[in-house]
This record gives sequence, C-alpha cells and structure tokens, in this order.
Amino acid sequence: MGKAGRLIYEGFLVMWDSFWMVWLSNFFWLVLLIPVITIPLAFAGLYACAHGIVHGESMEWGSFFTGIKKHFDASLRWTFANLFVSFLLGFYAWFFITQTDRAGRSSTWIGIVLALALLWWILNMYTFPFMLVQAKPSYLNALRNSAVLFIKWPGQALGFTLFNLIVIFISFWLRFPWLVFGASLPALMACLLVKDIVDQVNETNLVKS
Repeated sequence: MGKAGRLIYEGFLVMWDSFWMVWLSNFFWLVLLIPVITIPLAFAGLYACAHGIVHGESMEWGSFFTGIKKHFDASLRWTFANLFVSFLLGFYAWFFITQTDRAGRSSTWIGIVLALALLWWILNMYTFPFMLVQAKPSYLNALRNSAVLFIKWPGQALGFTLFNLIVIFISFWLRFPWLVFGASLPALMACLLVKDIVDQVNETNLVKS
C-alpha cells in the first residue's frame, strides 16, 4: 500500500504538469457520451490521452481524436464485451428480483449478482490500459492481466482501486468534478499503475535473462 501511495502522489504531479490535457480529454469524453452511440469512441480517446500523458508523450488537443482513430477496434471489443457481460448480469438480477422465495434465497442470489457486477466493474478499470500496452490489443488478455494484477500486486491494485472509487464517488456527489477530472483522473491513475506493473515485469525478465 505504501508504494501505491507514492505512485498516486506521482500521478497527481503528472496530472498537474498536464492539467490542461487532463481537463480537455475529460471534456471531450463528456461530449461524446451524449449521443450514446459514440461511447466507445469517448473511452478510446480518454484512455489514449491518459496513456500518452503517463508515458511522457507530447500531447495536444488533437491527441484525443488521434487516439480514437488508433484504438477504434480495441474500443469496440472492449465495449461489446462489457455490454455482453452487463446484459447477462442484468438479466440474472431481473430474474431473481422477480422471484418470490420466503426462505430468502432470491435475495442471496441478487446479492451474489450485484457482487459479481461490482467485481467486474473493478477489474475493468484496468482492462483498457492493458489493451493499450499490447502489440495486438486483446480484451481477454487484458482481462486476464487485470485479474493477475490483483493477485500478484494486491496492495497496489487495491490502493489505486480505492482511490479511483473515491474520485468517482465524489464526482457523483458533487457533480462538478465530472466537468474537470471525474473520468480523466481515474483513467490516468489506471494507466499509471499498469505502466508501473509492466515496467516491473520487464525489469524482472531483463534480470533473469
């Protein structure tokens, strides 16, 4: 958890240095959410900007749209996979809600479905960032890497996840952060953690070789 705290602090410094791009990518993200059909493009641009900022790339306002063009296919795979799982979880939640069971078993199953939905949502904080560091973006590989992240580096994963959940909660509560960094800051932090994990793995492989 200590390293997670240091990385989060580093993330704040990165955000401050590139604040205009953090805000701009958040603004473009909000605009592209409105038509609904452009939601995949919104996340492609958002995570592409966060990835570029974390990796020290030269960023400008057009980088958001360049990211959309570059990661269009990956954003569609990411979106369709999430829609499919969300549909399944929603269907089972609806099914158990409509059941009447005096023994309370339906309530238990509803709780299980909701817990699975929360777990899925948490894992997907890191799937898009993992896709961006792959030579050939694969959603299944990204999902597996996200699960491995929580298994092998639980302190860092939980620390960043808790931070992102707090930012999202505050954004829903105050609403104003959505206009500034409600989505771009969690995306930046997720990309920062993925970069750190990939760097650790690469260093380990280099030492072994």
